[in-house]
Amino acid sequence: MKKRIALLITLLTMVSSQVALADSGVVNTASLRVRQKPSLTSSITGYITKNTKINTLGKEGDFYKLNISGKIGYVNTTYINIVKNTSAPKSVASVKSTSVPKTVASVKPTHIEKYGDITASILNVRSGAGATYPVTGTIVLGSKVTIYENTNGFYKITYSGKTGYVSALYVKVTGQKTVNTASTVNTASTVNTVNTNSTSSTSSATEPLKSTGVGTITASDFLSVRKEASLANNIIVMGKMYPEEKVDIYGTQGEFYKIKFAGQWGYIYKSYVSVVNATLTKAQYVKDGQQYETKTTGNNLVSYSNTFMGTPYLWGGATPAKFNTAGQYISGGFDCSGFVQYSYKNFGINLPRTTMDQVDKGAAVNINDLQNGDLVFFTTNTAAPFEVSHVGIYVGNNKFMHSPKPGAVIKISELTGYYEDNFVIGKRIIE
Repeated sequence: MKKRIALLITLLTMVSSQVALADSGVVNTASLRVRQKPSLTSSITGYITKNTKINTLGKEGDFYKLNISGKIGYVNTTYINIVKNTSAPKSVASVKSTSVPKTVASVKPTHIEKYGDITASILNVRSGAGATYPVTGTIVLGSKVTIYENTNGFYKITYSGKTGYVSALYVKVTGQKTVNTASTVNTASTVNTVNTNSTSSTSSATEPLKSTGVGTITASDFLSVRKEASLANNIIVMGKMYPEEKVDIYGTQGEFYKIKFAGQWGYIYKSYVSVVNATLTKAQYVKDGQQYETKTTGNNLVSYSNTFMGTPYLWGGATPAKFNTAGQYISGGFDCSGFVQYSYKNFGINLPRTTMDQVDKGAAVNINDLQNGDLVFFTTNTAAPFEVSHVGIYVGNNKFMHSPKPGAVIKISELTGYYEDNFVIGKRIIE
């Protein structure tokens, strides 16, 4: 009997340790992936758009558990701003706290710390371990970084005092050392005295600020992001932003704009920022540091792109193919991103050259809301399964046009089966 009771207590303890308070929150990214399981490698079952309010069912590791249209899914906690605790109020005591200083040994296991050199001419630093996370800065060739972990083909690094993620393909590990993190620190231990006859009220978190506009960095070299709205030398510099980089503005404080940088609030000097009254979820394009509007439509783009049907695939190709009078191929052709860039350039819209850079442009679009002319991105490279590696142009009726691979030609494919399974995100460049 005693063994049964002990087993029952153990099971209850295990269950209770998995229960997290239910919270409500707001999605803070353009398109948030919903996964089947609480893992970055789990299948994507859908997307939630920015500013959508959600109620969590609990927390498992770095993921919130949700009920979406009757189905259970998981989203990364990084992209949810919790605004209110929805757990039932409890009758708890008024708490009196007394701080008792004591010396406590905080013992952590040793870990391997690696060091590496950047091998790309310019390498994007992202806020998370994946090619679809926002770019927070760049690192140049030869820079030395400290490496902490490898997640989904991305290294978590520190550089110039800032933490971020970079593709492991462009970092050469040059050394490592074992770091003993055990330390003895002075802490304040809090002793709580509970009076069970009274009820305390819990204050809820403040609603997240809404973006008031979008800023484009106009500094010639870089613009420092500061912890406080001041140019004083003692203010912490959180990182840097670079020319033509875009950022949501959340208000002003004196001569500074308030922004969200690497998940934290920061400030940038107004003199080096051009602001428009729109949010980053609006489609836009930037040329020579200025923002423009286009009078073309997605249908016009599709019609023009259609003229290249049958053009041979050419790795690194970004120009139309040339043929002799007999119709024999001479030179030229497109790879996937070269085809997209050339098509948009015809209408005065300058996109970056590579797929991994093009995915950072425009407004995020769910697979069910695609319109003619939208870009569609996929993970098709088995050597780097977590990186965006292919792009095409949506042409309507659940189809897209693309230059798929060596030996193939530009064609239209169904957005089903393989391509639906490997679809990452849509991006709208033209409103």
